Amino acid sequence: MHALNVLILFYNSYSFNDVYYSVAEILLKNIHTLFRLTIYDWAELCHVSTATISRFCQKLGYKSFHEFKLELSGAVENYYVLNQFAPINQLEKYDNEQIAYLSIMREAIEDIYKTVDLERIDKMADMLSQYDSIRIYTHGVSVNESSLQSNLIMSGRQAKAIWSSSAQLKDIETLTKETLVLLTLPNVYEKTFSLDILQALKDKSIPILLFTNSKYSQFLKYADFSYCFNGIMTQLDDTRFSLLISLLAISYRRKYLQNSQDTNHLT
Repeated sequence: MHALNVLILFYNSYSFNDVYYSVAEILLKNIHTLFRLTIYDWAELCHVSTATISRFCQKLGYKSFHEFKLELSGAVENYYVLNQFAPINQLEKYDNEQIAYLSIMREAIEDIYKTVDLERIDKMADMLSQYDSIRIYTHGVSVNESSLQSNLIMSGRQAKAIWSSSAQLKDIETLTKETLVLLTLPNVYEKTFSLDILQALKDKSIPILLFTNSKYSQFLKYADFSYCFNGIMTQLDDTRFSLLISLLAISYRRKYLQNSQDTNHLT
């Protein structure tokens, strides 16, 4: 998740009467001019102190104002590249981007249908069943994780889903190796906090289940068990992540929830 999406996610999820919400709102209104401004300019623009701006950047998961400004400037400058729904090199084959998106999505779904490894999905469901506490860390977007989360909760497990990378890093501080963490990590995010999150989990010996979109991803060495698909490194890969999480939710419900509910109903 690039810095602009981090900022938007924070803005969408934070309390409107908080000073940091106001900072996020003002920054988004001035998104095209921020790269020219200093921390003093940001503070004046947002009617806060420079210390508040620094703390705001840290709340987003960045080490400093300079780091966040650099990442945000790059995200704004490369917005149309980072937010492609279809690969740029394939657009010329179609009448427009909408047709390209629909065509490539159809191909992606057909590819999953042909190549999905349901036995591996079932194995992931088995591993989930072995833990009473489970975290689902997504990459800043919804991947239908609530369907899996609700199944886990209904089977008596504590399950929490967290989108924000900065919130994930803070959450890891509270975890022990008795908690299993399931992550969806697109390979395109290797320059963000994904490696920091994985390393923090590994340092605490917390078991990791991983979905990723490249068999060459350096994320794989951190995982105790993983599922890879051949992604196209655009937002269309989020659809695949969502489909795979749904398949995992179906597998878990069939194996560990539906049978127990049937038994409870009979008794």
